[in-house]
Amino acid sequence: MPIGNAGNITAIMGGFLKLKKLGIIRSLPRIFGVQSCHADPVFRYYDEADPQKRTFHPVTVRPSVAQAAMIGNPVSFPRVAHFVEEYEKIGGPGSFQVIQVTEQAIIEGMLTANRHGHISCTQGGECLAGLIRARKLGLVEPSEISILDATAHHLKFVGFQDMYFQGNLPSATTSRPIPPTSTGPARS
Repeated sequence: MPIGNAGNITAIMGGFLKLKKLGIIRSLPRIFGVQSCHADPVFRYYDEADPQKRTFHPVTVRPSVAQAAMIGNPVSFPRVAHFVEEYEKIGGPGSFQVIQVTEQAIIEGMLTANRHGHISCTQGGECLAGLIRARKLGLVEPSEISILDATAHHLKFVGFQDMYFQGNLPSATTSRPIPPTSTGPARS
Protein backbone atom coordinates (compact mmCIF):
# COMPACT_ATOMS: atom_id res chain seq x y z
CA MET A 1 0.00 0.00 0.00
CA PRO A 2 1.46 3.38 -0.90
CA ILE A 3 2.19 5.70 2.00
CA GLY A 4 1.58 9.37 1.33
CA ASN A 5 -0.16 11.05 4.24
CA ALA A 6 -0.56 7.55 5.75
CA GLY A 7 -4.33 7.77 6.20
CA ASN A 8 -5.12 4.75 4.03
CA ILE A 9 -2.54 2.44 5.58
CA THR A 10 -3.64 3.33 9.12
CA ALA A 11 -7.28 2.73 8.16
CA ILE A 12 -6.38 -0.70 6.77
CA MET A 13 -4.35 -1.64 9.86
CA GLY A 14 -7.16 -0.39 12.11
CA GLY A 15 -9.72 -2.39 10.14
CA PHE A 16 -7.76 -5.62 10.34
CA LEU A 17 -7.19 -5.10 14.07
CA LYS A 18 -10.95 -4.72 14.58
CA LEU A 19 -11.64 -7.84 12.51
CA LYS A 20 -9.14 -9.80 14.61
CA LYS A 21 -10.56 -8.53 17.92
CA LEU A 22 -14.08 -9.46 16.80
CA GLY A 23 -12.91 -12.97 15.88
CA ILE A 24 -13.82 -12.53 12.20
CA ILE A 25 -10.25 -13.33 11.14
CA ARG A 26 -7.88 -15.72 12.93
CA SER A 27 -4.65 -13.92 12.13
CA LEU A 28 -3.51 -10.58 10.80
CA PRO A 29 -2.21 -10.42 7.23
CA ARG A 30 1.18 -8.87 6.73
CA ILE A 31 1.07 -5.29 5.52
CA PHE A 32 3.77 -3.68 3.42
CA GLY A 33 3.85 0.08 3.06
CA VAL A 34 5.66 1.42 0.00
CA GLN A 35 7.42 4.74 -0.44
CA SER A 36 9.40 6.28 -3.28
CA CYS A 37 13.01 7.12 -2.54
CA HIS A 38 11.90 10.70 -3.33
CA ALA A 39 9.63 10.89 -0.25
CA ASP A 40 10.39 8.18 2.30
CA PRO A 41 10.16 9.40 5.91
CA VAL A 42 8.19 6.35 7.10
CA PHE A 43 10.63 3.97 5.38
CA ARG A 44 13.56 5.76 7.04
CA TYR A 45 11.87 5.54 10.44
CA TYR A 46 11.27 1.79 10.21
CA ASP A 47 14.60 1.13 8.52
CA GLU A 48 16.11 1.47 12.00
CA ALA A 49 15.88 -2.07 13.41
CA ASP A 50 15.98 -1.01 17.06
CA PRO A 51 12.65 0.59 18.02
CA GLN A 52 14.37 2.45 20.87
CA LYS A 53 16.62 4.27 18.39
CA ARG A 54 13.89 5.26 15.94
CA THR A 55 13.25 8.96 15.47
CA PHE A 56 10.91 10.45 12.94
CA HIS A 57 12.31 13.16 10.68
CA PRO A 58 10.36 14.82 7.87
CA VAL A 59 12.14 14.75 4.51
CA THR A 60 12.33 17.22 1.67
CA VAL A 61 10.34 15.78 -1.20
CA ARG A 62 11.86 15.55 -4.65
CA PRO A 63 9.59 15.49 -7.75
CA SER A 64 8.08 12.10 -8.42
CA VAL A 65 5.83 10.30 -10.84
CA ALA A 66 3.81 9.12 -7.82
CA GLN A 67 2.84 12.67 -6.98
CA ALA A 68 -0.11 11.82 -4.74
CA ALA A 69 2.24 9.92 -2.40
CA MET A 70 4.87 12.66 -2.27
CA ILE A 71 4.50 13.82 1.31
CA GLY A 72 7.62 14.37 3.35
CA ASN A 73 5.84 14.89 6.68
CA PRO A 74 2.76 12.63 6.80
CA VAL A 75 0.07 14.10 9.04
CA SER A 76 -0.98 10.58 10.05
CA PHE A 77 2.49 9.39 11.09
CA PRO A 78 1.61 9.34 14.82
CA ARG A 79 -1.28 7.01 13.95
CA VAL A 80 1.10 4.83 11.91
CA ALA A 81 3.41 4.43 14.90
CA HIS A 82 0.45 3.66 17.18
CA PHE A 83 -1.16 1.11 14.86
CA VAL A 84 2.15 -0.57 13.96
CA GLU A 85 2.91 -1.11 17.63
CA GLU A 86 -0.52 -2.65 18.19
CA TYR A 87 -0.35 -4.62 14.93
CA GLU A 88 3.05 -6.14 15.75
CA LYS A 89 1.93 -7.06 19.30
CA ILE A 90 -0.74 -9.28 17.77
CA GLY A 91 0.78 -10.19 14.39
CA GLY A 92 4.38 -10.48 15.53
CA PRO A 93 7.59 -8.99 14.16
CA GLY A 94 7.50 -8.45 10.43
CA SER A 95 3.72 -8.15 10.27
CA PHE A 96 4.25 -4.54 9.16
CA GLN A 97 7.14 -3.48 6.94
CA VAL A 98 7.96 -0.55 4.70
CA ILE A 99 9.62 -0.98 1.30
CA GLN A 100 11.46 1.79 -0.53
CA VAL A 101 11.32 1.82 -4.34
CA THR A 102 12.91 3.84 -7.11
CA GLU A 103 11.11 6.19 -9.44
CA GLN A 104 11.95 3.92 -12.36
CA ALA A 105 10.39 0.96 -10.56
CA ILE A 106 7.21 2.98 -9.92
CA ILE A 107 6.64 3.95 -13.55
CA GLU A 108 7.54 0.45 -14.75
CA GLY A 109 5.14 -1.03 -12.20
CA MET A 110 2.33 1.15 -13.54
CA LEU A 111 3.15 0.28 -17.15
CA THR A 112 3.38 -3.44 -16.39
CA ALA A 113 -0.01 -3.41 -14.67
CA ASN A 114 -1.58 -1.45 -17.53
CA ARG A 115 -0.08 -3.76 -20.17
CA HIS A 116 -1.75 -6.68 -18.41
CA GLY A 117 -5.24 -5.19 -18.39
CA HIS A 118 -5.29 -3.32 -15.10
CA ILE A 119 -6.06 0.37 -14.95
CA SER A 120 -3.32 1.48 -12.59
CA CYS A 121 -2.19 4.94 -11.59
CA THR A 122 1.37 5.72 -10.54
CA GLN A 123 0.44 4.96 -6.92
CA GLY A 124 -0.71 1.51 -8.07
CA GLY A 125 2.62 1.23 -9.87
CA GLU A 126 4.30 2.08 -6.59
CA CYS A 127 2.45 -0.87 -4.98
CA LEU A 128 3.51 -3.29 -7.71
CA ALA A 129 7.08 -1.99 -7.48
CA GLY A 130 6.92 -2.63 -3.73
CA LEU A 131 5.73 -6.20 -4.23
CA ILE A 132 8.48 -6.85 -6.78
CA ARG A 133 11.06 -5.38 -4.38
CA ALA A 134 9.69 -7.41 -1.43
CA ARG A 135 10.00 -10.58 -3.50
CA LYS A 136 13.58 -9.72 -4.49
CA LEU A 137 14.39 -9.17 -0.81
CA GLY A 138 12.88 -12.58 0.03
CA LEU A 139 10.12 -11.04 2.16
CA VAL A 140 7.30 -12.44 0.01
CA GLU A 141 7.32 -15.84 -1.64
CA PRO A 142 5.96 -16.12 -5.21
CA SER A 143 3.40 -18.64 -3.95
CA GLU A 144 1.88 -16.12 -1.51
CA ILE A 145 -1.24 -14.18 -2.40
CA SER A 146 -0.66 -10.44 -2.47
CA ILE A 147 -3.31 -7.75 -2.70
CA LEU A 148 -2.23 -4.37 -4.04
CA ASP A 149 -4.04 -1.12 -3.38
CA ALA A 150 -4.07 1.56 -6.04
CA THR A 151 -5.30 4.73 -4.35
CA ALA A 152 -6.37 6.54 -7.52
CA HIS A 153 -7.70 5.63 -10.95
CA HIS A 154 -5.27 5.53 -13.86
CA LEU A 155 -7.18 8.21 -15.74
CA LYS A 156 -6.41 10.74 -13.00
CA PHE A 157 -2.70 10.42 -13.78
CA VAL A 158 -2.81 9.28 -17.42
CA GLY A 159 -0.47 12.13 -18.39
CA PHE A 160 2.48 10.42 -16.70
CA GLN A 161 2.22 7.39 -18.95
CA ASP A 162 2.09 9.62 -22.03
CA MET A 163 5.00 11.78 -20.80
CA TYR A 164 7.00 8.61 -20.14
CA PHE A 165 6.59 7.30 -23.68
CA GLN A 166 7.21 10.75 -25.17
CA GLY A 167 10.38 11.16 -23.07
CA ASN A 168 8.95 14.31 -21.47
CA LEU A 169 8.94 13.43 -17.77
CA PRO A 170 10.43 16.19 -15.61
CA SER A 171 14.15 15.48 -15.24
CA ALA A 172 13.92 15.48 -11.44
CA THR A 173 11.74 12.34 -11.45
CA THR A 174 14.78 10.25 -12.56
CA SER A 175 12.54 7.96 -14.65
CA ARG A 176 13.59 7.38 -18.22
CA PRO A 177 11.77 5.53 -21.00
CA ILE A 178 12.92 1.98 -21.57
CA PRO A 179 11.79 0.20 -24.73
CA PRO A 180 9.07 -2.32 -23.81
CA THR A 181 9.47 -6.04 -24.26
CA SER A 182 6.63 -8.42 -25.08
CA THR A 183 6.10 -9.10 -21.36
CA GLY A 184 6.62 -5.64 -19.92
CA PRO A 185 9.25 -2.97 -19.41
CA ALA A 186 12.88 -3.89 -19.99
CA ARG A 187 15.02 -4.29 -16.89
CA SER A 188 18.54 -3.05 -16.53
